[in-house]
Amino acid sequence: MIRGLYIAQSGMHSNERMQEVLSNNISNANTVGYKGDTSVVRSFPDELLYRMNDTLTGGPGGNNRKIGTLNNGAFVEEVVPRFVQGQLVASDNPHARAIIDSPPTDSNDFRRAFFPVLERNSGKVMYTRDGDFQVEPGTNFLVDSGGNYVLPVNSQTHNAVNDARIQVGSDGAYAVTDATGRAYQIPQALRGSTNAEGIVYLQDSNKLEKYGDTLYQGGTVITDNAQYGQLSSQMVSKQLEQSNVDMASSMVSMIQVMRSYEANSRMIKTLDGSLEKAVSIGRLT
Repeated sequence: MIRGLYIAQSGMHSNERMQEVLSNNISNANTVGYKGDTSVVRSFPDELLYRMNDTLTGGPGGNNRKIGTLNNGAFVEEVVPRFVQGQLVASDNPHARAIIDSPPTDSNDFRRAFFPVLERNSGKVMYTRDGDFQVEPGTNFLVDSGGNYVLPVNSQTHNAVNDARIQVGSDGAYAVTDATGRAYQIPQALRGSTNAEGIVYLQDSNKLEKYGDTLYQGGTVITDNAQYGQLSSQMVSKQLEQSNVDMASSMVSMIQVMRSYEANSRMIKTLDGSLEKAVSIGRLT
């Protein structure tokens, strides 16, 4: 009976975390480039129970007799983003960009395309699907909606050039510069191969970690030309990718989670009442 309280409590805790994920998805339903999260719920390992010193089975001193297994409830093991293509809408922003993903080759193909940006606070290269780019006043550098620098992509290594910037000219043309706005000195071996803008492909999008503000960190960039040639994602201008959150599905899931939470709560009340009666039977008056 005491174990039942812990099992019901683990269910309530899991429901609470799932509710937080769903609430975050719904609140970002209108965020450009946002990818909804999915909660992965798993049960704790079953425990094998023994009846200790069972003299009915014979043997001096008694034996340990198996009487079955006991489950210890469930827990949210991880929260995984769903990198499903979001709907594209037209934008009046001349610097707006959107990515149209190439169709996955199979169900285990998690390669996805992203815009590389340099996060200003940490100085790390991160990735986003938010292509609502703007021009930074004063420097005319191309930045994302969070003020992070959009990085150019090297067409030979297929990787982002983290010490370069994209500067927008008065005519709207893009030029690759260094952090001070001067012409970027491309190494001799790579000259003519750095694009003003581009996208990078990551090997396994499931390994990405959310940093915040639609930014992701981690992951391995695909630099192999053979693999790169298999991918065909496109970058389109004056388009923005909307959030891929399905509001109807999210609301249904939220109702189901709330009902599960209430069921576990009622289970705790029932067990608590049973324990109270068990204690009162042997109570002295």
